[in-house]
Amino acid sequence: MTLPLMSFTFGALLLAVGILGGGFEVKEVKVSNVTTSGRILAGLVGAAFVAFGFWQSLPTTSEPARPAPLPAASTAARMSEREHDKNRYGGDYATFDVATDRIEDCEGKCKAAEQCVAWTYVKPGFSRPNAVCWLKDVVPANSDNDCCVSGTKIR
Repeated sequence: MTLPLMSFTFGALLLAVGILGGGFEVKEVKVSNVTTSGRILAGLVGAAFVAFGFWQSLPTTSEPARPAPLPAASTAARMSEREHDKNRYGGDYATFDVATDRIEDCEGKCKAAEQCVAWTYVKPGFSRPNAVCWLKDVVPANSDNDCCVSGTKIR
């Protein structure tokens, strides 16, 4: 049972005492007759507990509004222009063969990965029979090399 629910229940019981003046029994709770001043006090305290129960169950307005979720990295990230015949050597955290031999597959994996900030696509036949994609968590300097196409993520 939550605090707001307990407060509301206790307050409702005290309000019943204040309104009815006692002399009632609910399950295991038996309330005998109460004096007029006791009824007034029970009513005031009961109203306070009921108000507290409602107040605790309301969402607070002092919390800052939560911003709408950001779009996925794949749609929010922008990529640099492709750097043809450039290799960004080093800073690799992942590599995979690109079976389709499409540069877009390598660039798209970097665009979608939060950790990725740069990529290098090695053309088929240079280091392996298939094309290879290297994803990087740093942006290494590029160097001239006709094996590769590279790019960076613009933040």
